[in-house]
Amino acid sequence: MSDSDLKDSNEIELIAADLETLNLGTTQILGILCMSLASPVYTGTGFFLFVATTSFILTLLWIFVYFLGIREALTLPINWILTELMNTGIVTVLYFIAFIIQLITWSPRHGYYKGVNITAGVFGMINTGVYALGTYLLYVEWKNRN
Repeated sequence: MSDSDLKDSNEIELIAADLETLNLGTTQILGILCMSLASPVYTGTGFFLFVATTSFILTLLWIFVYFLGIREALTLPINWILTELMNTGIVTVLYFIAFIIQLITWSPRHGYYKGVNITAGVFGMINTGVYALGTYLLYVEWKNRN
């Protein structure tokens, strides 16, 4: 491997790490929007709020793992990238199901809370895409390391 190939590989890893950090922050902001717009719980909104809240907490835990250096401090035989890949993949699927349920439940309704719940579903759709991007980036990183 030449020096230029190694330099290109390091630049790609740095860009992927920056995108992953941006992805974590973006999912947190979108998660707050989803939780606030879909509250209080009405018919069909419970699962959406469960997914938004659970993924918010799990992503917050991953932010603490990265920023506090827990990965480097623990000497446990944990494949951190694979663990985060599985977490992000599961959250992506759950968000996909949740935003579909949210939009199907609130589309035919009329009333005061329809607009904010449809908006919550749209932000859930966007968050699904952001989590899917994170899943893809983690998969590429995991594949490059193995």
